[in-house]
Amino acid sequence: MKKIILAGTLLLAALVAGAQTKIAPKMQKGMQKTYVTETVTTIAGQKPITMTVETRYTVTDATADGYVLDATVTSVQTDADQNDIMGRTLSLTTSTMKGVRTSMSTDKDGKVTKILNFDDIVRRKGELIDKLLDEIPTTPVLSKEAMREQIAGQITEESILQGMQMGGSPLALNGKTISTGMQDEYLNQQGLKMKRTFTVQKDGSIQAASTINMSPAEMKQMIIAQIEKLMPAQADMIRQNIDAVLASGMLKFKMDGKETYTFQADGWMKSITSEAISDTMGQKTTVKSTVRLKQ
Repeated sequence: MKKIILAGTLLLAALVAGAQTKIAPKMQKGMQKTYVTETVTTIAGQKPITMTVETRYTVTDATADGYVLDATVTSVQTDADQNDIMGRTLSLTTSTMKGVRTSMSTDKDGKVTKILNFDDIVRRKGELIDKLLDEIPTTPVLSKEAMREQIAGQITEESILQGMQMGGSPLALNGKTISTGMQDEYLNQQGLKMKRTFTVQKDGSIQAASTINMSPAEMKQMIIAQIEKLMPAQADMIRQNIDAVLASGMLKFKMDGKETYTFQADGWMKSITSEAISDTMGQKTTVKSTVRLKQ
């Protein structure tokens, strides 16, 4: 009986160990891949907003360490209502996104390691910020100049690299050897630290489940840091009352996500389906996204 149990345990361990895969898409100079991303954002009580973005990825060079990869936004569409603030913000954002090119270097496995045209990206983002602040009403707490400085300060090479590793990017898993039960951490677009757990399916697809992975102390530190950036005049008052506010549940943050990835025979991402549900201070938001390789 002991031998049977031991054999079963070893077999199970072997099966679990075997459920792993290396994500390393084949690349060569001149190769192109075009992806279409459709995102539907639903805020409780409001009409869903759909945005469709088409991005062309081109391998422009091969280097000793990897490749140079350009990502160019070729088409952007949204059904947002331009009569409200969110709609106008999205419309302005889409108008400036088209034609934006991000040039990056990757290692041999296609993992993005550096942004090569960071200065140009900062310039284009600066143009977007100026348009937004000219047309979107601002609060009297912060001047337009102060808001521009704060928003621009969040555009860093590190934040762009982190964006390439988020669930909706076709490059998100490049360079990873993924096994069932494997976990990693990343920062989402809101600056929240997330923990992601992977499962490798029999058909070769990969599923991932994400949730916030922050202690109360880390959450407190993040909130104070954000207040210091956006409303420095109120920072002292927030620091003095943050414990009471957190205890009341008024600043509750909850976010869960799930993604499913499928792959081409050449290792490139074929499709991504994802859903993220967040509850921030009582406001529930659902974001559903599909990414597909355009044939």
